[in-house]
Amino acid sequence: MTVEKLNPAGLHEPVDNMYAHVVRAAGSVHYRIGGQVPVAPDGGNLHRGDMAAQIRECYEQVTTALTSVGLSWQGVTHIYTFTTDMDEYLRWEPPIAKSFFGETPPASTLVEVSRLVERDWLVEVQVDAVSDR
Repeated sequence: MTVEKLNPAGLHEPVDNMYAHVVRAAGSVHYRIGGQVPVAPDGGNLHRGDMAAQIRECYEQVTTALTSVGLSWQGVTHIYTFTTDMDEYLRWEPPIAKSFFGETPPASTLVEVSRLVERDWLVEVQVDAVSDR
C-alpha cells in the first residue's frame, strides 16, 4: 500500500496544513469507515456540549474502526466531517486531528449542517482508507 498526499501548483495552500488537495492511493482493498459520532458502546451520548471532547471521541472511534481491520491513519485517503458549529469546530480541531494523522493529512471535506441525527451531537467523522489486505 502506498498513499501519496499532494498539493499541486496552481491550487491554494491548504489552510493550516489540515488537508491535501490530491491523494494518490495504491492498494488492493478500499475501506469506508461509516460516520462516527460521540456515542458510547452502550448507546449513550457522550460529552454533551463539549466540541473538543466530541471531536476527540469521533477520532478515537475512527481509530478503533481502522484498527479492527488492521489499518492505521497512514492508510486514510479522505476524511469527511460534519459539524453543527463551524466556528467552534475550527477552534478545536487542528491540534486534535494532527494528533491522530500527523503532519501529512488526507484529503478532507468539512461541512456545517443544521443538525445531526441526535441534537446533542456536534460532530460526525467518516473516513476512506486503502490497504494491501
